Amino acid sequence: MKYKENNSFKTGVKWLLWSSFLTLAIGGGLFAYGLYQNRPPEPIGVRLIPVKLGDIEDTINESGTIELAGQQTLKSPVDATVDEVLVKMGQNIISGQNLITLRNPQKQTILSKQELAIQKEKLTLESLRQKLVVAQETLSTAQGRVQNYKSGQNNDLLEIKKQEIALANNRKRVVDAEVVLAAAERKLAEQKALFERGYIPRNDVRSQEDEVRNAKVSLRNAQSQINTDLLELKSRQIQRQDKEQELQQQVIAAQSGVRQAQLDVATNSPNLQSSLLEYREKEQELKNNVVTASIDGKVLNIQVKNGDGVLRGTELLTLGDPSQELVKLQLSTLNAAKVRPKQPARISIIGPNPKQFSGRVESLYILAKSGDSKGNDDSNQGSQPTVPATVRLDAPTRTLIPGSQVNVEIILQQRQKVVVLDTEVIVRSDSKPFVWIRDSQGKAQKRSVTLGLEGLTQVEISSGLRLGDSVVIPPPEPSLEPGTPIQEEKTTKKKEKTEGDDLE
Repeated sequence: MKYKENNSFKTGVKWLLWSSFLTLAIGGGLFAYGLYQNRPPEPIGVRLIPVKLGDIEDTINESGTIELAGQQTLKSPVDATVDEVLVKMGQNIISGQNLITLRNPQKQTILSKQELAIQKEKLTLESLRQKLVVAQETLSTAQGRVQNYKSGQNNDLLEIKKQEIALANNRKRVVDAEVVLAAAERKLAEQKALFERGYIPRNDVRSQEDEVRNAKVSLRNAQSQINTDLLELKSRQIQRQDKEQELQQQVIAAQSGVRQAQLDVATNSPNLQSSLLEYREKEQELKNNVVTASIDGKVLNIQVKNGDGVLRGTELLTLGDPSQELVKLQLSTLNAAKVRPKQPARISIIGPNPKQFSGRVESLYILAKSGDSKGNDDSNQGSQPTVPATVRLDAPTRTLIPGSQVNVEIILQQRQKVVVLDTEVIVRSDSKPFVWIRDSQGKAQKRSVTLGLEGLTQVEISSGLRLGDSVVIPPPEPSLEPGTPIQEEKTTKKKEKTEGDDLE
């Protein structure tokens, strides 16, 4: 009985010990699991970028074609034959220099005939002008005769004056004769009265009657002379009027001759002017047979040779001014809306390690045109419209080949010595852009920033960062959260450096 009690006691103690051990094991496991769950996270390796000042640009890239200033292709002004090419490829030329002479014998013959016709018309017109001068002189002479005749510088007027004076004298004589007659008649009446009274003899009366008769005869003679003078004066006046009319008719005839001569001159002058104008046109056409340089520059290309037959509009040669180089662009309408004259540009040859040249936007077409990349009209094929623009290089390179393709980088905006960051650092997932920074405890924190000018790979930070701050480049995995411990990847830098050394 006592043995059974001891076995039962031992068995109970064993179960109690195993229960204690199990409880301790479970509690330790739970404690260890709690420690594991609450352990601090491992720092995430990140790259840090110090905030620095730099320059940033907003640019657009386009391809263009090199041209020289004033570059132009001269064309044949007429149908002709190339007589002689006077210049060589690459030769320097000056404005007005003869470049190519053309030959057109038919037009030379037409010009000679036209010149002969002009000479004939000139002689005819000169003859008509001489007739006009003679007619004007005849008119002037006739008018002078009329003026002189009217002014009294002729015998007819003198005779009329004499006749008028004689008539006036005879009229005085009539008056005197009338006075003498009246006196004789009064004396006769007195003597008759005295005779009737017997104071005088009859002979005295008769003698006085004779005096009265003589006075009457003298009066009649004087009156008769007046009538004769009047007739003579009237006759001379009529003769003068006839003479004046004759001279006036001469003036009228001379005026008619002048008008006719003027009409002949006026009729023939337009004919001569028309012939001269036609001659100048034909002469200019012959002058056009000599193709001259319109600019100072260089011969870039010659498309014809001596003896070639060319039609009007055939390309002859290309000129350009090498002292000024241009780039012709065809901008997309989207880019053209951003471009303005005088914006700076960088020009480079398309290829590896290109040398860059500076320039500025000189002009921008205000009308979009449909065409291909070279500006050829291709509107019927539904091509995208482009806007022609011109960039002028600041200085001639003397190396860029006209007609070659170049890359043009137009600087729309530019900021210098501002805070800039790579665009990959900016996080735009929130309502406001931010960057990750490392705080004093080595944890990642968000920092809101205000963006300024944005370029292709960099962006200006207007506010939110200062010079000397360190910005975290967020890793692709795992994603950062505020408070995440981070550490700079120094080993990565060493590894990259080693790989770089191996590559070298």
